[in-house]
Amino acid sequence: MKGMYKLIDSKGRVYLPKELRDALEVDCGDFVKLTEQDSKLCIQKVHLIEIGDQSPEAVETYVHAAAAAMPREKQVELAAMLLEKSRRVE
Repeated sequence: MKGMYKLIDSKGRVYLPKELRDALEVDCGDFVKLTEQDSKLCIQKVHLIEIGDQSPEAVETYVHAAAAAMPREKQVELAAMLLEKSRRVE
């Protein structure tokens, strides 16, 4: 794939063109890992986070990936349980 230039907006976002998303096999709702290597930005599609990473972002990524793999009925059960827990905390 030929290189391309993109402008980063005021919120730090950059648009990934469809041909690049297709080449990386990423779609809306997928998670990617961003890393820096030798002053270059690397992007990699991930399905689950690395074991041992307990950062809030990694945990959230794991929960999203796990929920996406669940049947719809289990997703609803999980959502109900989380809502109930948040109501008890408040």
